[in-house]
Amino acid sequence: MGAGVVGAGTLVANVFGYALFLVLNRELGADELGAVASLLNLVVIAGVAALSTQLVSAWRVALHRPDAHATALRTGAVVGLVVTGAVLVLTPVVTPLLHLDGPLPVLLVAASMVPTCVTSAVQGTLQGGERFVALGTLYAVVSILRTAGGAVAAWLGWGVTGVMALTALAAWVVAAGAVVLVRGHLRRSLDPAVPTQVRRVLAGMAGTSALLVASTIDTPVARHVLPGEDSGAYAVLSLFAKAAFWGPAFLVTVLYAGMSRARGARPLLLALAGTGAIVAVGVTFSAVLSGPLVRIVGGVGYEHLAGLVPVFTALGGAWALSQVLVFWGAARGRHLVGYLVWSAVGLATVAVVGWRNATVGEVATTFLTASVVVAVVGTLASLPRRATAERPDVSPVTSA
Repeated sequence: MGAGVVGAGTLVANVFGYALFLVLNRELGADELGAVASLLNLVVIAGVAALSTQLVSAWRVALHRPDAHATALRTGAVVGLVVTGAVLVLTPVVTPLLHLDGPLPVLLVAASMVPTCVTSAVQGTLQGGERFVALGTLYAVVSILRTAGGAVAAWLGWGVTGVMALTALAAWVVAAGAVVLVRGHLRRSLDPAVPTQVRRVLAGMAGTSALLVASTIDTPVARHVLPGEDSGAYAVLSLFAKAAFWGPAFLVTVLYAGMSRARGARPLLLALAGTGAIVAVGVTFSAVLSGPLVRIVGGVGYEHLAGLVPVFTALGGAWALSQVLVFWGAARGRHLVGYLVWSAVGLATVAVVGWRNATVGEVATTFLTASVVVAVVGTLASLPRRATAERPDVSPVTSA
């Protein structure tokens, strides 16, 4: 039942996430669409600490560590403030890189960091406590409110800044609602004597949050290197990559608590097999129906790019397989695959910025190559030599 509930919540979240881009595609011009898509992906990239916060929180709750819930809430708030400061410092650099008219949209990204990290902390406690109904519901609500905010701003003609303002407001509303789910631990979390796990979260970001960067960095990079119209087209096609990446995510989410306690490789094999099957179906489906799909998502103006739909689907699917490997390593205190992700994405980004940037397809296939290499090499490195290898009794973010 747990997988079904989380899967349903993830499905609803994905549907509303894609609906937001459908609205934006029809209400914004190609250049504005490219800017908004890049900024929304920047929210994810800047919030890489949020996933690390979620996994640390889930691990502590699953293993019944003292004050696990209160520590999660304090950690989410403090980490959010740290990331907010980092975004503020980088705002003068990011603004011209994304060809924005001013810094306000990036400052609004910074404003969403604290609520994003607090919400992730709550999600971690729900995940570790195997409260899957609440977790699946929260996944859905996050996406619904975010979509509502962005869509309303687009319909009202508020442009890039308006979309980012209302999505930031939605993040705060969601965080307030999420805290209600763990309200019994709220007072304890305000006690200065309750420790935080900030150091562990920050140490684990390189491994556990690599996939958030990998699955989103291509759109801002495309925004930087491609003309406005092409960057808008890339933003539309990237929806297929996001669908393939997030679609199977419920499997590893449900299995993560078991991964934290497992002595054998069964949870890894189950997650890889299930994710691989979903990805294979998705790529086949997108190849057969690429024309109708691109018309639904982007309209007839993007029909000439239908041949790239399976490329983007495969890109997201390869990162989905890599996500299983990253979670497996995080649950066992090993981050080799995470570092591999960072290396591959870094090389792909250098290649795209340097020379592989003539077309949308050239950018996409470069990142696709990186994702496939990570999935293959990561699988070979992650499969244990002995299926009965014992789980190390370490934090999921303190060993490399």
